[in-house]
Amino acid sequence: MRWTKKMKTLSNVLKIKIFQETACYKKPFALKVAETYPLPPYSTVKGLFHKLIDAKEFFPFHISVQGTYECIVNNYQTMLFYKDDLNATTMPLNVNLLYNVNLIIHVFYPDEKVLTNLYNRLTAPNEYLSLGRREDLAIVTDLKFVELKLVDFEDLDEPYILKNNIYMPSSYLEDLEVSGINYIVNYSYELENGKRKWNKALVKYVEKGRIFESGKFYLDEEGDIAVFYPLMR
Repeated sequence: MRWTKKMKTLSNVLKIKIFQETACYKKPFALKVAETYPLPPYSTVKGLFHKLIDAKEFFPFHISVQGTYECIVNNYQTMLFYKDDLNATTMPLNVNLLYNVNLIIHVFYPDEKVLTNLYNRLTAPNEYLSLGRREDLAIVTDLKFVELKLVDFEDLDEPYILKNNIYMPSSYLEDLEVSGINYIVNYSYELENGKRKWNKALVKYVEKGRIFESGKFYLDEEGDIAVFYPLMR
């Protein structure tokens, strides 16, 4: 595809490729079986970023999450449950694990210094990275700044075929007929009476291979799509 000068651009977007041998992005309220989301929720990714840069304030990163996994395997673990401060019990828990996970995360923030700091921390973290559970090790396989172009898919010579499974905010797809699985995932939270009140995002999980013949989407130099939450058009 040829870039044109008329295309809207978004510069200084950090593109992160991550590999995980196993991962469980646990769904809330999944008690007897630890079910996993097919991709990490925005809150999981954002939490890693805030930890890496040792943030003392909230940074509303614009995040796009996509990726693939080979299969889902089951792992039985013995979990400790506290009935109260003095009494506890154990029970086996079936944990769903994604196997051989490859993620592509695009992140944008208006202040370039914040993204540069994140880049440096990802390049040389103070400790091993994990995404999901503490034991879900994450290896950064590629890290770079890219420029995105807002492309009208109707102008392409051929339909765009989705290269990875991806979260797409449902509000971005209002004028498009896109099939997928609806999820409500966490993004950020506010403390109310000492408890977290989550701000949630309604997204559609769209699987690899989906053909797009219309719609305007950001693409990077490698032809990878980026659909951000919070929305960017």
